[in-house]
Amino acid sequence: MVNFLPIKAVVLAAGTSSRMGDFKPLLPIQGIPMLELVLRNVLSFPFENVMAIIGHNENKIKDAIHIPDQRFEWVSNINFHEGLSSSIKTAVQQCNDETCGLMVFLGDQPLLKKSTIQQMIQTILETNAIQSKYIIQPIYNSIPGHPVFISSQLFLYVGEITGDQGAKAIFKFADKHFQIPIDDEGTILDADTYEDYQDIIQKIKKSF
Repeated sequence: MVNFLPIKAVVLAAGTSSRMGDFKPLLPIQGIPMLELVLRNVLSFPFENVMAIIGHNENKIKDAIHIPDQRFEWVSNINFHEGLSSSIKTAVQQCNDETCGLMVFLGDQPLLKKSTIQQMIQTILETNAIQSKYIIQPIYNSIPGHPVFISSQLFLYVGEITGDQGAKAIFKFADKHFQIPIDDEGTILDADTYEDYQDIIQKIKKSF
């Protein structure tokens, strides 16, 4: 029997892909929609619940991606045009008193290694991060990346975040902000533009 972590994972995919020129959640990588690849990666770990926050073209996403896992749910963010922060607020609203924290993933980071997620989980457990105001974040070549763990004791500060800056505004309220050096470029490679997407495709080809 699997012992699920008392942590919710959230994959942010509500944006309009304005810089891409195409709808990036459904852009194919080896024949699979980018967002589906990210979701499969996250669901391979024992999170108690995995949410995908969607907004722009949400019905198109639901029609294209089918996830047969009872832990998974689509969550609609009707305020997606307000930026990344609105999706984090939507995710926090889905949490209850038993949720010990959120692991925040980006839906456009398909190169993220499983070993990175495992190391994040291990750090959460070793530091007992779910009991305090903790932020845990990977760092690659001195650049902070994703996923980011936010303990539930920081949820009350979520009103501080606005626009596209994500959860950065609540970092100052944390008792501890762990930055884990990780050899994983996938933590910082977002498919924001078509050039980024092509770069990710080429990196995947070179890895085989």
